[in-house]
Amino acid sequence: MSHTCRAIIVHCMDFRFITGLTKFFTERGLFGDADLVGWAGAGKAFLDDASREFALKQVELSHALHGTTEVHVVAHIDCGAYGGSAALGAYDQERAFQIQELAKVKAIIADRFPQLVFVGYLAQLADGGVSVENVDLPHA
Repeated sequence: MSHTCRAIIVHCMDFRFITGLTKFFTERGLFGDADLVGWAGAGKAFLDDASREFALKQVELSHALHGTTEVHVVAHIDCGAYGGSAALGAYDQERAFQIQELAKVKAIIADRFPQLVFVGYLAQLADGGVSVENVDLPHA
């Protein structure tokens, strides 16, 4: 294999997060060492029947073509694909919901690709920038 990278990063297509996520993953040595995938809702595509196989195919291709060993999925607060904060309740409820969604995504990916390491993140707009936290995921 002539060109490899460490990970695939799946993030929401929301333009408000791109600069902050680029900075976050650059500081961790992943930007430039990862395949990047962005679509509405990030992990939501793995959970919807209509898009699950497409989303999993992207992970499969990243692993097969570039030897990736990690899957990083970034959910975020106020995600329009889920109806935004207004649909998800108070911040604590929304945070818990997004973490549960990430746990479900982790289980789906682990079932198909048990050899890959999964890392979940929750991002939010904060102080004119983006705050990203690595989240501990419960079992789905």
